[in-house]
Amino acid sequence: MNMKLIACYWFCLTALALPAQTLAWEEVSKDKMAKIFTGMSDWFKQTTNYAVTVTHASFESHLTPVYYEKSTGYFKKEGENYHSFLLGIHSFQIAPYKIMLDTANRTMLVSNIEQSIWAAYTLEDYTYQLNSCMSIKAANFGSDKKYRLEYGENYPLERYEFVTGSDGALKELVMYYRKAVPKDPENEQSEKVKPRLSITFSGYKKGPPGRNAREFDTGNFFTKSGNKLAPAGKYRNFKLIDQRLHAE
Repeated sequence: MNMKLIACYWFCLTALALPAQTLAWEEVSKDKMAKIFTGMSDWFKQTTNYAVTVTHASFESHLTPVYYEKSTGYFKKEGENYHSFLLGIHSFQIAPYKIMLDTANRTMLVSNIEQSIWAAYTLEDYTYQLNSCMSIKAANFGSDKKYRLEYGENYPLERYEFVTGSDGALKELVMYYRKAVPKDPENEQSEKVKPRLSITFSGYKKGPPGRNAREFDTGNFFTKSGNKLAPAGKYRNFKLIDQRLHAE
């Protein structure tokens, strides 16, 4: 056997035998964690023009390394407007409308825009929400920061972890569910496992305002006559469901 191949072979075996990197976790107070959440919220409010790739991946158990299902989409924001494509659904917020497109069922739902609940959260609100936590920890994760929130027995999650970059942007969050469910839902005797869900945010791109002006034109979706909406353009054959609570 080639000596370089032998050296490579032994290097790989040695690497596999090494234990995974142990993070140096430090306890974090609820007050400090609330300030961290406030900083994350400020990042999203102050960064008005950006796009990011969003990947949802579900896993059969807390430790399973290979995902069970995976879906990749994106989120684009420009000022108060946004376009998300998550889990197969397109959502637009173009004041004063929120538009959701189900391309599989050829349906368009139009409603009033949502006022972000998080925009109204105060430091005291975040602190109160953290009362459910049994433990809060943080650790350096390369150049990033990783946080772990652990919950008591009556909470639906065992723990919640998230990673932020050096600029404060959210990079990943992972939810570890407490309830064990059958690995095979159709088999009552199936092994039970506790699933987890991972959502990653990658490829952040910031840009100048106005570059997505055509994307946020309601004329792409419907026309308006008085207060009546009718689907238009490539969506003209969609069924439009108007759920606005009041006329403009």
